[in-house]
Amino acid sequence: MKEVKTKNGIKKISPRKINGLDRKVTSSSEHHFSYLKEYVEAIFLQKYPKTDFILPWIEYNNLSDFNISDNVESVGGISEEAHFIMRIVTEYHLKQAFKAMKIDMNDPNVGGEKGTPYRMTKMYCGNGLDDDSELLSGRWSNRPNMASFPNENQQKFPITKRVDIVSVCSHHVAPFSTLFREDAYAIISYIPDRMVLGISKLQRIVDWVARRGHLQENLTKMIYDEVSKAAESTSVFVRLSGLVHTCESLRGTQSNEGAFTSEYYGGDFENYELRRDIKG
Repeated sequence: MKEVKTKNGIKKISPRKINGLDRKVTSSSEHHFSYLKEYVEAIFLQKYPKTDFILPWIEYNNLSDFNISDNVESVGGISEEAHFIMRIVTEYHLKQAFKAMKIDMNDPNVGGEKGTPYRMTKMYCGNGLDDDSELLSGRWSNRPNMASFPNENQQKFPITKRVDIVSVCSHHVAPFSTLFREDAYAIISYIPDRMVLGISKLQRIVDWVARRGHLQENLTKMIYDEVSKAAESTSVFVRLSGLVHTCESLRGTQSNEGAFTSEYYGGDFENYELRRDIKG
């Protein structure tokens, strides 16, 4: 067996599988990009001149599709090398899409070695598995380290933090956020059980979950699930208040007043008075 190292462990690929795909990837799936192999390999070897191209090429081509709101962990993870291959393939197809729209790729504002297709690829794929700053980087970036500490004082009152939300509508791949109006906010509150989370961890976990494609209702529930898991407590309250969706404000109805609020809660937060106190 040959091994491919990923951020989530070691994947093993049999020699038979490697030999069968040594100079081409089988065309049994529409997700295999054998027609781009030489093009991708030439760029790959500029970055990784001492790395065997075949193994990450096989890894990428055999990576399962996963939901726009999930992380690559859901299909077993990905290595840095295979992620780089994905970015090459994505940038290539974005260039073709621009050509299909009759956009002049000689326009210096669009074309070039790091032109708009490159920048869009970075925005939607991230610049690597440690990049957590791009619009869809939560699909690829590593899960944040959720430092927690023993609840030595047996704290039983809510711990509450306001956080920023930057996310992308899964219908239009257009951003929605708390940053577009002053009265918008997101609030996370939890009542600890055995453990207390580090003060910065709520924002980190929200960023990791949010920077994917979502419906806001589903995002709210997913934040609840991840905070509940990290805090080891079901008593979690998530409220996303007044978020502006640019798929509505900048197109379609082009509403200046459109803002969307959603909540999800469990455990002790089933108590309405407790939720009301948190909201203020």
